[in-house]
Amino acid sequence: MRLLKGLDAVRRAPTCTVATVGVFDGVHLAHQQLIRSTVRLARRLQGTSVVITFDPDPEAVLHPSSAPPALMPLATRLQHLKTLGVEWVWIIPFTRRFALWTPRRFIRDILINQLRARILIVGQTFAFGRNRQGDMEVLQTIGARDGMQVIAVRPITRGGLPVSSSRIRQLIEQGHLTEARGLLGCPPALYGTVIRGVGRGRGLGFPTANLRLNPQVVPPQGVYAVVVHSGPRRWPGVMNLGTRPTFGPGPVVCEVHLLGFSGSLRGRFIAVELLARLRGERCFFSPRALSRQVRRDTTRARRLLTQL
Repeated sequence: MRLLKGLDAVRRAPTCTVATVGVFDGVHLAHQQLIRSTVRLARRLQGTSVVITFDPDPEAVLHPSSAPPALMPLATRLQHLKTLGVEWVWIIPFTRRFALWTPRRFIRDILINQLRARILIVGQTFAFGRNRQGDMEVLQTIGARDGMQVIAVRPITRGGLPVSSSRIRQLIEQGHLTEARGLLGCPPALYGTVIRGVGRGRGLGFPTANLRLNPQVVPPQGVYAVVVHSGPRRWPGVMNLGTRPTFGPGPVVCEVHLLGFSGSLRGRFIAVELLARLRGERCFFSPRALSRQVRRDTTRARRLLTQL
Protein backbone atom coordinates (compact mmCIF):
# COMPACT_ATOMS: atom_id res chain seq x y z
CA MET A 1 0.00 0.00 0.00
CA ARG A 2 1.38 3.39 -1.01
CA LEU A 3 1.01 6.21 1.51
CA LEU A 4 0.85 9.88 0.42
CA LYS A 5 0.73 12.90 2.73
CA GLY A 6 -0.01 16.56 2.06
CA LEU A 7 -2.21 18.66 -0.20
CA ASP A 8 0.18 18.37 -3.16
CA ALA A 9 1.26 14.78 -2.60
CA VAL A 10 0.22 13.35 -5.97
CA ARG A 11 2.96 14.07 -8.50
CA ARG A 12 1.95 11.53 -11.09
CA ALA A 13 -1.58 10.18 -11.05
CA PRO A 14 -2.44 6.65 -12.18
CA THR A 15 -4.05 6.30 -15.60
CA CYS A 16 -7.29 5.00 -14.06
CA THR A 17 -8.26 5.89 -10.50
CA VAL A 18 -11.23 4.75 -8.43
CA ALA A 19 -11.43 6.71 -5.18
CA THR A 20 -13.42 7.09 -1.99
CA VAL A 21 -13.24 9.87 0.62
CA GLY A 22 -13.80 9.94 4.38
CA VAL A 23 -12.34 9.90 7.87
CA PHE A 24 -13.21 6.21 8.28
CA ASP A 25 -12.93 6.28 12.07
CA GLY A 26 -13.29 2.67 13.17
CA VAL A 27 -13.27 1.29 9.61
CA HIS A 28 -16.63 -0.28 10.51
CA LEU A 29 -18.93 -2.37 8.30
CA ALA A 30 -20.29 0.60 6.34
CA HIS A 31 -16.76 1.88 5.71
CA GLN A 32 -15.68 -1.59 4.66
CA GLN A 33 -18.51 -1.74 2.12
CA LEU A 34 -17.34 1.53 0.52
CA ILE A 35 -13.70 0.49 0.49
CA ARG A 36 -14.33 -3.01 -0.86
CA SER A 37 -16.51 -1.53 -3.61
CA THR A 38 -13.67 0.84 -4.49
CA VAL A 39 -11.08 -1.92 -4.54
CA ARG A 40 -13.26 -4.31 -6.57
CA LEU A 41 -14.13 -1.73 -9.21
CA ALA A 42 -10.52 -0.59 -9.54
CA ARG A 43 -9.40 -4.17 -10.11
CA ARG A 44 -12.17 -4.74 -12.67
CA LEU A 45 -11.02 -1.65 -14.59
CA GLN A 46 -7.34 -2.54 -14.08
CA GLY A 47 -6.98 0.76 -12.27
CA THR A 48 -5.76 1.96 -8.88
CA SER A 49 -7.89 2.10 -5.72
CA VAL A 50 -7.37 5.25 -3.65
CA VAL A 51 -8.68 6.18 -0.20
CA ILE A 52 -8.54 9.89 0.63
CA THR A 53 -8.69 10.52 4.36
CA PHE A 54 -7.99 13.37 6.78
CA ASP A 55 -5.80 13.84 9.83
CA PRO A 56 -6.67 15.13 12.32
CA ASP A 57 -10.39 14.42 12.30
CA PRO A 58 -12.20 17.52 10.96
CA GLU A 59 -14.45 17.62 14.02
CA ALA A 60 -11.40 17.90 16.31
CA VAL A 61 -10.27 20.97 14.35
CA LEU A 62 -13.62 22.69 13.86
CA HIS A 63 -15.25 21.83 17.21
CA PRO A 64 -12.44 20.84 19.61
CA SER A 65 -14.53 21.19 22.77
CA SER A 66 -17.32 18.93 21.54
CA ALA A 67 -15.56 16.64 19.06
CA PRO A 68 -16.37 12.95 19.61
CA PRO A 69 -13.51 10.75 20.86
CA ALA A 70 -11.84 8.52 18.30
CA LEU A 71 -12.54 4.82 17.87
CA MET A 72 -8.99 4.10 16.67
CA PRO A 73 -5.80 6.00 15.90
CA LEU A 74 -4.69 6.77 12.37
CA ALA A 75 -2.00 4.07 12.34
CA THR A 76 -4.59 1.40 13.12
CA ARG A 77 -6.97 2.75 10.47
CA LEU A 78 -4.16 2.45 7.94
CA GLN A 79 -3.54 -1.17 8.94
CA HIS A 80 -7.21 -1.96 8.31
CA LEU A 81 -7.14 -0.21 4.93
CA LYS A 82 -4.11 -2.24 3.91
CA THR A 83 -5.89 -5.45 4.92
CA LEU A 84 -8.84 -4.47 2.71
CA GLY A 85 -6.55 -4.28 -0.32
CA VAL A 86 -6.33 -0.51 -0.84
CA GLU A 87 -3.44 0.45 -3.13
CA TRP A 88 -3.05 4.16 -2.32
CA VAL A 89 -4.00 6.10 0.82
CA TRP A 90 -3.79 9.88 0.55
CA ILE A 91 -3.74 11.62 3.95
CA ILE A 92 -4.72 15.28 3.72
CA PRO A 93 -3.87 17.44 6.77
CA PHE A 94 -7.11 19.01 7.96
CA THR A 95 -6.74 22.64 9.07
CA ARG A 96 -9.10 25.57 9.54
CA ARG A 97 -7.75 27.03 6.33
CA PHE A 98 -8.48 23.83 4.43
CA ALA A 99 -11.98 23.80 5.95
CA LEU A 100 -12.73 27.02 4.02
CA TRP A 101 -12.28 25.29 0.68
CA THR A 102 -15.44 25.19 -1.40
CA PRO A 103 -16.68 21.81 -2.65
CA ARG A 104 -15.84 22.93 -6.19
CA ARG A 105 -12.23 23.63 -5.25
CA PHE A 106 -11.84 20.24 -3.53
CA ILE A 107 -13.29 18.38 -6.49
CA ARG A 108 -11.21 20.26 -9.03
CA ASP A 109 -7.89 20.54 -7.13
CA ILE A 110 -7.85 17.16 -5.41
CA LEU A 111 -10.04 14.72 -7.32
CA ILE A 112 -9.74 16.01 -10.88
CA ASN A 113 -6.49 17.94 -11.35
CA GLN A 114 -4.21 15.89 -9.09
CA LEU A 115 -5.77 12.44 -8.83
CA ARG A 116 -7.54 12.46 -12.19
CA ALA A 117 -10.22 10.30 -10.60
CA ARG A 118 -12.33 8.42 -13.08
CA ILE A 119 -14.85 7.19 -10.49
CA LEU A 120 -15.66 8.37 -6.96
CA ILE A 121 -17.57 6.04 -4.61
CA VAL A 122 -19.24 7.54 -1.52
CA GLY A 123 -22.20 6.93 0.75
CA GLN A 124 -25.61 8.32 -0.20
CA THR A 125 -25.54 10.86 2.66
CA PHE A 126 -21.94 11.96 2.07
CA ALA A 127 -21.34 15.72 2.29
CA PHE A 128 -18.15 17.76 2.53
CA GLY A 129 -16.64 21.21 2.15
CA ARG A 130 -17.48 24.50 3.82
CA ASN A 131 -20.78 24.16 5.70
CA ARG A 132 -21.10 20.67 4.15
CA GLN A 133 -22.28 22.23 0.89
CA GLY A 134 -20.75 19.43 -1.17
CA ASP A 135 -23.66 16.99 -1.23
CA MET A 136 -24.38 14.25 -3.78
CA GLU A 137 -26.02 16.64 -6.24
CA VAL A 138 -22.99 18.95 -6.24
CA LEU A 139 -20.60 16.03 -6.61
CA GLN A 140 -22.46 14.54 -9.55
CA THR A 141 -22.94 17.87 -11.30
CA ILE A 142 -19.32 18.98 -11.09
CA GLY A 143 -18.02 15.47 -11.67
CA ALA A 144 -20.06 15.08 -14.85
CA ARG A 145 -18.51 18.24 -16.31
CA ASP A 146 -15.00 16.92 -15.71
CA GLY A 147 -15.50 13.30 -16.67
CA MET A 148 -15.71 11.84 -13.15
CA GLN A 149 -18.52 9.40 -12.42
CA VAL A 150 -19.94 9.48 -8.88
CA ILE A 151 -21.44 6.28 -7.45
CA ALA A 152 -23.59 6.44 -4.30
CA VAL A 153 -23.65 3.37 -2.05
CA ARG A 154 -26.66 2.66 0.14
CA PRO A 155 -26.00 2.65 3.90
CA ILE A 156 -25.69 -0.63 5.78
CA THR A 157 -28.19 -1.09 8.60
CA ARG A 158 -28.18 -3.39 11.61
CA GLY A 159 -31.16 -3.63 13.93
CA GLY A 160 -33.04 -1.19 11.72
CA LEU A 161 -30.46 1.59 12.20
CA PRO A 162 -27.54 2.69 10.02
CA VAL A 163 -24.07 1.50 10.99
CA SER A 164 -22.14 4.61 12.05
CA SER A 165 -19.16 5.65 14.15
CA SER A 166 -21.41 7.64 16.51
CA ARG A 167 -23.61 4.61 17.14
CA ILE A 168 -20.55 2.45 17.88
CA ARG A 169 -19.16 5.08 20.27
CA GLN A 170 -22.41 5.06 22.21
CA LEU A 171 -22.43 1.27 22.43
CA ILE A 172 -18.87 1.18 23.79
CA GLU A 173 -19.53 3.95 26.32
CA GLN A 174 -22.56 2.01 27.55
CA GLY A 175 -20.58 -1.23 27.79
CA HIS A 176 -22.36 -3.08 24.96
CA LEU A 177 -19.21 -4.68 23.60
CA THR A 178 -20.84 -7.52 21.66
CA GLU A 179 -23.09 -5.11 19.76
CA ALA A 180 -20.16 -2.77 19.07
CA ARG A 181 -18.10 -5.69 17.78
CA GLY A 182 -20.92 -6.65 15.43
CA LEU A 183 -20.88 -3.19 13.83
CA LEU A 184 -17.10 -2.83 13.74
CA GLY A 185 -16.41 -6.28 12.40
CA CYS A 186 -13.72 -6.69 15.08
CA PRO A 187 -13.53 -6.21 18.86
CA PRO A 188 -13.47 -2.61 20.10
CA ALA A 189 -10.08 -1.73 21.56
CA LEU A 190 -8.16 0.73 23.69
CA TYR A 191 -4.85 2.08 22.41
CA GLY A 192 -1.91 3.57 24.24
CA THR A 193 1.74 3.52 25.25
CA VAL A 194 2.92 1.40 28.18
CA ILE A 195 4.30 3.60 30.95
CA ARG A 196 5.88 3.03 34.33
CA GLY A 197 3.36 2.29 37.10
CA VAL A 198 3.67 2.34 40.88
CA GLY A 199 4.16 -1.44 41.15
CA ARG A 200 0.98 -2.33 43.05
CA GLY A 201 0.05 -5.09 40.60
CA ARG A 202 3.44 -6.75 41.00
CA GLY A 203 3.08 -6.49 44.77
CA LEU A 204 -0.22 -8.37 44.55
CA GLY A 205 1.36 -11.09 42.43
CA PHE A 206 -0.14 -9.83 39.16
CA PRO A 207 2.28 -7.50 37.35
CA THR A 208 0.55 -5.14 34.93
CA ALA A 209 1.28 -3.05 31.88
CA ASN A 210 0.03 0.47 32.63
CA LEU A 211 -1.29 2.42 29.66
CA ARG A 212 -1.23 6.10 28.87
CA LEU A 213 -4.38 6.06 26.78
CA ASN A 214 -4.79 8.00 23.55
CA PRO A 215 -7.83 10.33 23.48
CA GLN A 216 -10.47 7.78 22.57
CA VAL A 217 -13.78 6.14 23.40
CA VAL A 218 -13.61 4.21 26.68
CA PRO A 219 -16.06 1.68 28.18
CA PRO A 220 -17.49 1.86 31.72
CA GLN A 221 -14.97 1.37 34.52
CA GLY A 222 -14.46 -2.21 35.55
CA VAL A 223 -12.55 -5.41 34.89
CA TYR A 224 -12.40 -6.92 31.39
CA ALA A 225 -11.17 -10.04 29.60
CA VAL A 226 -8.91 -8.74 26.81
CA VAL A 227 -6.40 -9.65 24.14
CA VAL A 228 -3.30 -7.46 23.95
CA HIS A 229 -1.54 -6.81 20.62
CA SER A 230 2.02 -5.53 20.36
CA GLY A 231 3.11 -5.63 16.74
CA PRO A 232 2.50 -9.16 15.44
CA ARG A 233 2.39 -10.69 18.93
CA ARG A 234 -0.72 -11.15 21.07
CA TRP A 235 -1.49 -12.30 24.60
CA PRO A 236 -4.71 -12.91 26.55
CA GLY A 237 -5.13 -10.76 29.62
CA VAL A 238 -7.23 -9.08 32.28
CA MET A 239 -7.65 -5.30 32.24
CA ASN A 240 -8.74 -2.99 35.02
CA LEU A 241 -10.03 0.45 34.08
CA GLY A 242 -10.74 2.59 37.13
CA THR A 243 -9.48 4.50 40.12
CA ARG A 244 -8.21 1.53 42.24
CA PRO A 245 -10.42 2.50 45.23
CA THR A 246 -8.85 -0.13 47.51
CA PHE A 247 -5.78 2.11 47.70
CA GLY A 248 -7.68 5.37 48.20
CA PRO A 249 -8.90 8.04 45.77
CA GLY A 250 -6.96 8.58 42.59
CA PRO A 251 -7.20 9.23 38.85
CA VAL A 252 -8.62 6.75 36.36
CA VAL A 253 -5.92 4.35 35.20
CA CYS A 254 -5.79 1.50 32.70
CA GLU A 255 -3.69 -1.53 33.66
CA VAL A 256 -3.46 -4.94 32.04
CA HIS A 257 -2.19 -8.24 33.41
CA LEU A 258 -0.99 -10.39 30.50
CA LEU A 259 -1.45 -14.14 30.87
CA GLY A 260 1.60 -16.20 29.98
CA PHE A 261 3.82 -13.16 29.48
CA SER A 262 7.09 -12.31 31.18
CA GLY A 263 9.20 -9.26 30.47
CA SER A 264 8.43 -5.61 29.90
CA LEU A 265 6.41 -3.74 27.30
CA ARG A 266 7.34 -0.32 28.64
CA GLY A 267 7.50 2.30 25.90
CA ARG A 268 5.62 0.17 23.39
CA PHE A 269 2.37 1.14 21.73
CA ILE A 270 -0.21 -1.60 22.28
CA ALA A 271 -3.83 -2.32 21.39
CA VAL A 272 -6.09 -3.89 24.02
CA GLU A 273 -9.10 -5.65 22.49
CA LEU A 274 -12.12 -5.63 24.80
CA LEU A 275 -13.81 -9.04 24.67
CA ALA A 276 -15.99 -9.21 27.80
CA ARG A 277 -16.69 -7.20 30.96
CA LEU A 278 -16.14 -9.41 34.01
CA ARG A 279 -17.37 -7.07 36.74
CA GLY A 280 -17.52 -3.49 37.90
CA GLU A 281 -14.74 -1.94 39.95
CA ARG A 282 -15.02 -2.55 43.69
CA CYS A 283 -13.32 -1.37 46.86
CA PHE A 284 -11.85 -4.29 48.87
CA PHE A 285 -11.15 -4.16 52.59
CA SER A 286 -7.51 -5.24 52.09
CA PRO A 287 -4.93 -5.79 49.33
CA ARG A 288 -5.05 -9.51 50.13
CA ALA A 289 -8.79 -9.61 49.45
CA LEU A 290 -8.19 -7.76 46.19
CA SER A 291 -5.48 -10.28 45.23
CA ARG A 292 -7.90 -13.17 45.76
CA GLN A 293 -10.48 -11.47 43.56
CA VAL A 294 -7.92 -10.80 40.83
CA ARG A 295 -7.04 -14.49 40.90
CA ARG A 296 -10.72 -15.35 40.35
CA ASP A 297 -10.95 -12.73 37.59
CA THR A 298 -7.91 -14.24 35.89
CA THR A 299 -9.35 -17.76 36.03
CA ARG A 300 -12.66 -16.56 34.61
CA ALA A 301 -10.96 -14.52 31.87
CA ARG A 302 -8.82 -17.50 30.84
CA ARG A 303 -11.95 -19.65 30.59
CA LEU A 304 -13.83 -17.03 28.57
CA LEU A 305 -10.97 -16.39 26.20
CA THR A 306 -10.61 -20.07 25.33
CA GLN A 307 -14.27 -20.10 24.32
CA LEU A 308 -14.05 -17.10 21.96
